[in-house]
Amino acid sequence: MAQAAMFSANQMIDIAIQTEQAGRAFYEAAVQHSDEPQVKSLCQWLADEELTHEQTFRRLGQDLPPEIEPREWPTERAEFIDALLGSRFMPKPEQAEALVEGMSAQDILDFALNFEKDTIVFLYEMRDMVPASAVDKVNEIIAEEKAHVSRIMKAEAALE
Repeated sequence: MAQAAMFSANQMIDIAIQTEQAGRAFYEAAVQHSDEPQVKSLCQWLADEELTHEQTFRRLGQDLPPEIEPREWPTERAEFIDALLGSRFMPKPEQAEALVEGMSAQDILDFALNFEKDTIVFLYEMRDMVPASAVDKVNEIIAEEKAHVSRIMKAEAALE
């Protein structure tokens, strides 16, 4: 029988907040380093979106009862989440500046696209771990993240 791992809704929300902060730092750095006006504009919009999501997750965290029991998940699922977080689809905010330096507009968009897709995967996992009262808000953010993917893909097509 597979071992189970424990995750709490609060832990998942904390990870979501950190992810949004890292995304915002990357997009703000991209605004400063890109020479492509369309990429600058898109990255500014994405940075603003990340801030909004961070604020939403903070409110969700405040609305959670302080002592929600962590749920048990099969080892395979826990390992999947660890692998997703281990690949760390976004570096720490203090690393964003160095990461963006030397990136072309295409590199920035490719990185952004992968980040947004990985964020969606994480949010699907998170949605299963939060209380029912938070699921609609997580679904709303998933839909917004999908819109981010669409806008990035359109920007990539326009660069070609």
